[in-house]
Amino acid sequence: MGNGSSEDRRLGMGGGTTRRDFLNGRSRPVGGCPVAGHDPGGIDDFSGYGGVGDYAGANGNTLPVLTAAHRVRDGLHAALSAAPLPGEEVESYDLVIVGSGLTGLMAAKEYQARTGGTRRCLILDNHPIFGGEARQNEFMVEGTRLLGPQGSNDFLAPKPDADTPIGTLFRECGIPYDFAVQNWDASLKKLRFSFDNYSNMDGFNEKQVDVAYRFQTRDGARHPYWAENIWQDELARTPFPPEVRQSLLRWRRGEGTVHADDPKALDQVDYRTYLEKMCGYRPEVTAFHQPVVGLLGGVSADAISARYGMHLVSHSNRLTYSFPGGNALLGRYLAGQLIPGLFPGGMSFSAMHWGRIDPTRLDADGPVRIRQNATVVSVSHRGGDPASGIVDVAYARAGCTRHVRARAVIMATGGWITKHVVRDLPADIRAAYDRFCYAPALVANVALRNWRFLYRLNATAARWMDDGTMFGFCANIRQSIVTPDYDPPLHPDRPALLTFYMGLYTPGLSAWEQGARGRMRLLSTSYAEYERIIRAQMAAMFADAGFDPARDIDGIILNRWGHARVIQTPGFYYGLGGQPPGREIVARGFGRIAIAHAELNGAQNYTGAFQHGIRAGREVASWQ
Repeated sequence: MGNGSSEDRRLGMGGGTTRRDFLNGRSRPVGGCPVAGHDPGGIDDFSGYGGVGDYAGANGNTLPVLTAAHRVRDGLHAALSAAPLPGEEVESYDLVIVGSGLTGLMAAKEYQARTGGTRRCLILDNHPIFGGEARQNEFMVEGTRLLGPQGSNDFLAPKPDADTPIGTLFRECGIPYDFAVQNWDASLKKLRFSFDNYSNMDGFNEKQVDVAYRFQTRDGARHPYWAENIWQDELARTPFPPEVRQSLLRWRRGEGTVHADDPKALDQVDYRTYLEKMCGYRPEVTAFHQPVVGLLGGVSADAISARYGMHLVSHSNRLTYSFPGGNALLGRYLAGQLIPGLFPGGMSFSAMHWGRIDPTRLDADGPVRIRQNATVVSVSHRGGDPASGIVDVAYARAGCTRHVRARAVIMATGGWITKHVVRDLPADIRAAYDRFCYAPALVANVALRNWRFLYRLNATAARWMDDGTMFGFCANIRQSIVTPDYDPPLHPDRPALLTFYMGLYTPGLSAWEQGARGRMRLLSTSYAEYERIIRAQMAAMFADAGFDPARDIDGIILNRWGHARVIQTPGFYYGLGGQPPGREIVARGFGRIAIAHAELNGAQNYTGAFQHGIRAGREVASWQ
């Protein structure tokens, strides 16, 4: 870690849990990564420190996962026969689901419910643990256990009688509708926290959270300074000229919006054109809002539809929640429902946050099995004939290729991999996939020994003006949901997680080019480089508030997601020029292969995952 320079020592490179992990002999160079599968005994210079607990070493798209997936993308399995070899022992299932994210888990649940639990289902996934982007990071800092999201987080608690997938899950699993959160010491000054990692972002509920904004200039000269809660006095303490302030305030109040109730019209135009030409906001509004658009939409405002951009501005005062590990809890409950005994400590709301899974139960004999570290490389109907009633599946695991046959397959992975592994994909679906573009995202959880520096700024979140070279644009500390088994202290002198969400976008390029360039940046930057960037940036921003990176940072986990966002270019949702949208064509599936991607809703979130998982589970059950 680091180059041993005095600067690296000042930053504390490789310190804390990160240093202990590498010094214990677990560091493994990039070149030593296995072709497929996962090595739980080592980490590499790309994946970096992965934390402790059930998700240790499964932080985002790790190097082993990426290497295996890129072999599929690059056609290194193209010569592999989709059908098993003569004499090869082949497992048979009623249903094979490719992908153990929320979509795949919900599809299995629905299928089992529709078939009375009498059919055999195998879920194959290329990661070391289920959940997809709904996984968590876990740290132990000075005896305090800290949980944070790897990606997917935030939800609105459903009403007890809600007839929705998440409402049903809450009732079945006994998840509470009201939550206790970390206690804030009344002797400390009053601060407002987000309950998730989005509410503090521009356009959401940032007026309900204490946010410190960092500006680089004051009175026309370079003079970095912090100003908290800039909206409460109508941007009076910001360096923006009066005309820019007025335009920002109009945007934030929703004044001047046009066609806001016509999603089809908004789907036909890019967001920048909408903001500046149709609504008349100044270009500075687009620039100010761009980091949120680039993170959640994946690209800049000139490459995404106004329909999606409008989704990124809320005028609600209702704060959303996040479970301590984000939406990992939803995946844990689904997996626990599918596989009895997976959680030996029980499935109470409290135990599910603290309890460990029994990995031997995942692939044990039973109606549903989950097989991890299994990269599916080929899916096709027997003889290329959808009427054959058999689907052959090949997957790579631990350096070997294995085959299974199924009466049906649900592709519950992303479209970027489905188009490579489904060998007999019809031309219209393949053409529809060609219209899909994807963008990466990076989520970093920084374990702090204390966060006194933010307290001194009268804030629980920070926002800075990203110029395209910085690590993200905001970070925050949540006031987390607590249970009898998970109740870390909330105090500026005690450990906490500071969570960064970072988009990688390049204004002025096409959506496809921005996605490709962002992935190149994401995948070509080592863990040590990102660690150095985070430590140096935090030192530069917070030093005057008493922050010392070598003293105050205990560890950093990076969660890299190469295809975190399907990009809603104009026409994505409703189509352009009379053409049906590609998402509708893909959702039809073909033969005995159902296609269920959360992205078919336009975003990889639990809502879309549940909707399409249920749809596919019902479809397949009706065939049998």
